[in-house]
Amino acid sequence: MSIKAAAPALIVAALALVGDYSTISHQEASRAVRESCANPVSLSNLRGVIAELTQGWAELDSVYSQSVAAVMKSSSLDDTKYLKNIELLQAVRQLEENLRLADVPLPLQSDHIALRRAVAKVRTRMTTIDSIYQQFFVKPEEFQSDLSRTGLRDLAEHTTRRLGQLA
Repeated sequence: MSIKAAAPALIVAALALVGDYSTISHQEASRAVRESCANPVSLSNLRGVIAELTQGWAELDSVYSQSVAAVMKSSSLDDTKYLKNIELLQAVRQLEENLRLADVPLPLQSDHIALRRAVAKVRTRMTTIDSIYQQFFVKPEEFQSDLSRTGLRDLAEHTTRRLGQLA
């Protein structure tokens, strides 16, 4: 499945999961009143769904990892990919907010946290891509200097050594 199809599908599936959480809460509250349900949502079903979603987001993270590398090597801006990334990034941020605010049943808390972490990893990759694309729009400032090439190289080497000592 391509990124164009996978990311939106995973976003919709995760949002549907949040809706299922409220169904579980509602079922638990009205269990005595309810006779039967055609296809009841159970905790074990949701646990499986969360595991599949988490796996899907992990695979998407792998794809976006490769995309980051490709964008880093690119010397031109692809407007279509840039705009699609912005659109998906906004959707993922909204999804993260919905997952954060979801009323998760207690037995599913750890699974839900794993899903949130997987989504956050993908969002981080998307943000990285966005930052790289943003660099196409920024013209670097140039500064006049009397420093020779040798002096500039010495300064860079000193800074690199000093950063190594601080780390």
